[in-house]
Amino acid sequence: MRTLAWAQIRAYPARLLSVLLAIVLGTLFLAATAVFSTTSNAGLRAVAAAPLTAADLIVDRDTEAADPGPDWPDPIAAHPDITAVTEYHARTVQLVTDGLRGSANVYSIADDPGLRWFDLTEGTWPTSPGEVVADTATLDALDLRVGDPVQVITEVDENQTRPESIESKDTGAGTEEGRGGTLTVVGSVAPGFQPLTGVQYTLYAPEAYFAGDSPFSVMASVADGVSAEEVVAGLAAALPGDLYPMTADERAQLAADRFAGGSQQLGLLLLVFALIALLSAAMVIANTFTILLAQRRRDTALLRLVGAERGQVRALVVTEALLIGSAGALVGVGTGIAVGYAGAALTGLAGAGLHLSPLALVGCFLVGVGTTVIAAWSPARKAAGTAPIEALRSAVPDGGVRLRAVHVLGGVLAALGVGGMLAGAWTRALPLAIGGGFVGAVGLLLALRYLIARLIHLVHGPLRRMGGVAELAGANLRRDTGRAATATLTLVLGLGLITALTTAAATGRATIDGDLDARYPVDVSARVDEGSVAPDTVDLVRRIEGLELVEAPRTERVTLAGLDEVTLVGVSPELAEATGTTTLLGADSGAAPVMLLSGEQLRTLGVEPGERAELTVDGAGRSFTVHPSNLATASGTEAPVVRADVLDAMTEDREQGMVWGVAAPGADRDALATQMNLVAGADPDIMLSGALSERGDLTEVLDLLVALALVMLLVTVVISSIGVTNTLGLSVLERTRESALLRALGLTRGGLRGTLVAEATVIALLGAVSGLLIGVPYGVVGVGAIVGGTAPLVVSLPWGQLALILLAALVIGALAPLLPARRAARIAPAQGLSGD
Repeated sequence: MRTLAWAQIRAYPARLLSVLLAIVLGTLFLAATAVFSTTSNAGLRAVAAAPLTAADLIVDRDTEAADPGPDWPDPIAAHPDITAVTEYHARTVQLVTDGLRGSANVYSIADDPGLRWFDLTEGTWPTSPGEVVADTATLDALDLRVGDPVQVITEVDENQTRPESIESKDTGAGTEEGRGGTLTVVGSVAPGFQPLTGVQYTLYAPEAYFAGDSPFSVMASVADGVSAEEVVAGLAAALPGDLYPMTADERAQLAADRFAGGSQQLGLLLLVFALIALLSAAMVIANTFTILLAQRRRDTALLRLVGAERGQVRALVVTEALLIGSAGALVGVGTGIAVGYAGAALTGLAGAGLHLSPLALVGCFLVGVGTTVIAAWSPARKAAGTAPIEALRSAVPDGGVRLRAVHVLGGVLAALGVGGMLAGAWTRALPLAIGGGFVGAVGLLLALRYLIARLIHLVHGPLRRMGGVAELAGANLRRDTGRAATATLTLVLGLGLITALTTAAATGRATIDGDLDARYPVDVSARVDEGSVAPDTVDLVRRIEGLELVEAPRTERVTLAGLDEVTLVGVSPELAEATGTTTLLGADSGAAPVMLLSGEQLRTLGVEPGERAELTVDGAGRSFTVHPSNLATASGTEAPVVRADVLDAMTEDREQGMVWGVAAPGADRDALATQMNLVAGADPDIMLSGALSERGDLTEVLDLLVALALVMLLVTVVISSIGVTNTLGLSVLERTRESALLRALGLTRGGLRGTLVAEATVIALLGAVSGLLIGVPYGVVGVGAIVGGTAPLVVSLPWGQLALILLAALVIGALAPLLPARRAARIAPAQGLSGD
């Protein structure tokens, strides 16, 4: 049986090439996902455990409990079996240099060299609070060298930030000034990738830099010959319940599991797309075997006439699928190993080297082979069920797709699934929406082949009226709508998912923007804690393209009874109108002026919105009509807002401690954020907040995931394109006599090529349009279900990207028939009419 199967494969090598390519791509994707997951997990675990390799035990504190103070490590250091102790600190700061600003993590370095887990690559270790070492990636990104200064803005007081100068300190230790200002880079290190930190840059400072802080953890070494487990047991009995001692190995495993979680989520996402690619490959394989076995009807008949049983014919086809599936899966797994490792290396997750899971790779191979065999099973059963006499007749295409029970079931599932998805989005029940979406997708896959076949019949009418090449293309498509429908369905799968993702991304960004507009009346906000924003900085903000209004409002630090010291902000009528806070302008003559407060401030004062309140400002009693407004938190801190003339009447000071900007309608938010970051880099004294600042953090992860998903889904589109090419190529072989007759009647080679291009274009456009019609609502409803009650859904369609999907369909229609058209053009009239 195997020998006969190889003979059949050698007899039809070109026809089975698409099967090989489809299973190679599908298995490659699956194997690459497995290798990426194992390699990245190993890399993350190695990095997570690296800081703990020099210690024997770790003591963590419960960060949710009350701060035990900076002296809580003293009992640990006093333990008789502990020889060395170092405290672990971490602080997030803003790092500014040469017009650039970004987040940086400052980690503590052990004063004891034996507890340091990396070596210097250049320079010296820091010894004073004003010295740091930086990892080589940070130095390269900022174009810094050892010996260069860096400006640091340190976060203090409930995540508010202020610039500091260490030059004003006595020793720098234990002071707020010792944590900020100008620091000197005295060395560089290469500790490896720091995963999931959420910051751009990494610095390391001596323990004195964090003097006065309560450490997050304590790492310790035990004396020789002493069991770390015994010391941990003793500490657990002696320390308070909110301190957790454990061995370094136990702590490393916990850290590795936490860090590896992000990679596992990414691996799960890639696995979903790999399975989608395999589904497309299965469709291409099933279509190819259907056409191939229809062309081998006479060969099958001869086998049946010489005594072959149905089971033997079926086994022959399955053996072919098994052989070619094994070859394709083997190539796919081998290539997938290289691709998976390259992906981990490009994302910086391959620090521990290549890691393979033999069981996972064997599973990928078996899945690839199984997909090929399962896809070929139905065509094999159909071929085995053909009677010998019927098989000896001329091959006739099957024609249309008849309505079957599976199509009806698919329609019912699609209706139920879409209904469940809509209900989940409406009721904000994410599990219901996800379950409904899955059921609806399965139903659509079952029902779409019949629906697409009906669409092809409808398209035949207009093509026939166009005459010429278009009429021939329509007739060829209608001759076997099942074949064309399957090729179209593979395109619907890939292009529909791409449409859903792009629509979800655009709607997600629009929803984020709408929510931020509601929460942040101003798009740009910069402030200083004391004094006024520098006039040059205000001018730079005014020059930002895309801001329709920029104002440096009046500010004054006042004592407001019940709220302690706050910054009171006075805005102009123009800014009040631009931000939609027209309640500031609505006070009647003689009525109390309006003060805008945050919701929390209203609750603290115990007043209701719209009420008149008697407030004591700097010891003087004043009357205000109070209203809640997000403008009171637009600067990143709670700052009550009044009209500028009201503030002028209260104080003669002319400080302008803030600058606010309102974006013009339709402004490019990403460009605005980039320009504002340049302003922030030029002035290290200002602190940024506002919609643009938060939007960048929210959309960065969204853009990364969408870009990754789109790249992965391109594999599905490539497989689908192979299916279209294969369908046309086999159609050319099947219509050799017909093409020769047309050539004899005067049809040119260009006419034959045009016919194939028209067929491919119809298939591609039907796939793209169907994908758009399905993908757009799926993307919108999916975002609606995820957003739920957190923000009002703002539907936004990415018209430019949707147009690109249609353009991609036209490109597929133009490229897919290139190879089949070359074969068709070589058919000579006499050659084609001379035989099969």
